[in-house]
Amino acid sequence: MDPAWSAASYDRALLRAALDEGDRCWDAEANLLRVEAPYNPIHTHIKGGLAHPTRNSLHYALLLLERDGAGDAERAHAVILRIAGLQDRSPENPTYGIWGYYAEEPAAEMDPADWNWADFLGIALLLVHARHGDRLPAGVRHELRESVRHAAAAIVRRNVPMTYTNVAVMGTFVTLAAGRLLDDEELFAYGKDRMVRLARAIDGTGSFTEFNSPSYWGVVLQTLTLIREHVDDPEVLELDDRLHDRLWQHFLARWHPPTRQLSGPMARCYSNDLGVPPFLAKAARGALGAPVPSPVRGEMSTGLDACVDYRMPDWVLPGLRELAGEHEHRELFTGGLAPETGTTWLDPVTTLGSVNHQDTWLQRRPLFGHWVRPDGSAGHLHVHLVKDDGAEDFDFASGVLSTVQSGPDVAWLAGFACPAGDRHHHLDMITPGDRFRARSLRLVVDLIGAPPVAETSVTGGRVELDLGTARLDFHLAGGSFGGRTPTARLVPRADGVRIEVVLFESAAPVELDWAELGDTFAAGTLSLVPSGAPRGTAPAPEVGTRGDLAELRWTTPRGHRLTVRGGRSAVSREEHAALHSATLDGAAPPSPRLSDAPLVP
Repeated sequence: MDPAWSAASYDRALLRAALDEGDRCWDAEANLLRVEAPYNPIHTHIKGGLAHPTRNSLHYALLLLERDGAGDAERAHAVILRIAGLQDRSPENPTYGIWGYYAEEPAAEMDPADWNWADFLGIALLLVHARHGDRLPAGVRHELRESVRHAAAAIVRRNVPMTYTNVAVMGTFVTLAAGRLLDDEELFAYGKDRMVRLARAIDGTGSFTEFNSPSYWGVVLQTLTLIREHVDDPEVLELDDRLHDRLWQHFLARWHPPTRQLSGPMARCYSNDLGVPPFLAKAARGALGAPVPSPVRGEMSTGLDACVDYRMPDWVLPGLRELAGEHEHRELFTGGLAPETGTTWLDPVTTLGSVNHQDTWLQRRPLFGHWVRPDGSAGHLHVHLVKDDGAEDFDFASGVLSTVQSGPDVAWLAGFACPAGDRHHHLDMITPGDRFRARSLRLVVDLIGAPPVAETSVTGGRVELDLGTARLDFHLAGGSFGGRTPTARLVPRADGVRIEVVLFESAAPVELDWAELGDTFAAGTLSLVPSGAPRGTAPAPEVGTRGDLAELRWTTPRGHRLTVRGGRSAVSREEHAALHSATLDGAAPPSPRLSDAPLVP
């Protein structure tokens, strides 16, 4: 802990930053915030322009009550009543109990609605009541309780699988806290049973299905903390404490102290630069610094963190401050017929993580890492699949990336699935027989923070980049796309360098059909090492095909033999998973558990 740290002072700074943005966006006529809506390719038809967000506005109401300045309570009460009026309270409706993203678009008009809004807004309503309920006017308190009642009913009706980690935890808190607030024993019993089911799901592998997700790790930490603060039940609290420890164990395994970043792989992620978010700064009591993020577009989550008493076990801090020597961590994320296993390498300069098999939705980080730049800041390595549809570039969700990793060395194979998503992994499916529009498809390695280079083609598929303190060795070893051989090139970025593996490219957009293309894959290797690391004399990787399989075999500079196999054409995700295999040193890589200590005895 930083001896100069003051939680109260930091909370005030978080509140001030959020409320300055909220006050700027306040619309007195609508009794809501008004923001420039960010582009969102899913759920909402509102892709831009001014709109009135429901969640951010409710968060603003909570923060107004925290500040308690002149007129703040009245403004907050008006927001709560407006939010209550925007909820779908008709049990016969499919969108019962939830809200739209914006006042301009009810949930029933979305495509599709986001049922998580019952969880997110339910938490905010419960926090308002827990922290300020005794000061609310009777009419406002009544509407708040009714909104909680309907939101909790929607959560019970939906009953998400416990593998949907962040939503499973959020809904558990909402049903537990709502059960207590509403004196609803049946609802509380549901929440308690759900918490046991959640723990048993995690016991299945010892880890989390939504693994290593910076944003949703924070959501889970926040919600487990709220259970500790606001749910008074000994059995619930005992299990909550075990889950809290497991969550920190999971985080610490991939935290890279030299860059102060979380390494890959990640099931879901919104930013390549995690830094030290408020929940981590508060939990570490200032030991990692205490930056105050600048909210954008009326975002209030910065202030929401001021309302949560984050803590961490004493054993976590040493691992956050200092790397315990170079090492490799492996972890089983999901079991079953197609288990997901992650590998992360950490040394004093670089960290690189991969998952053995994952789709390429924009929130995925299947091959991801960082390095310490010469000025001490972090550089970021991000591998993703980009489609240009003739209008814009975006992350193409129909890709499948298979890997096997040993230390800082990764053998990879990129392919495609059908049916699979376009921008989203399941909401905008490209199905067999569909034609889809593309001007190019490229597997991209973004090196954000790398020294500048000139645009150039790459001879023999090999790239060696000097990153100042680290070195990237990349090799496109082979592949095929509709009879064409993929090529590689270097492309300068304003913030670094990009390596592009061009699978398909056309002067103008064309309509593609997976069935007509035949083989659609690329394979290669990637290493991220400190500058002084020996280059070794490893032979070139070998790529071959047999039956439905593509295969890459490689002996790394460290002498480890890696083999990765996957589908060579666009088949279903399930078929890709069945075809995928990876071996390390001639044997199947281990699938260790994060912990063998069961959460539920």
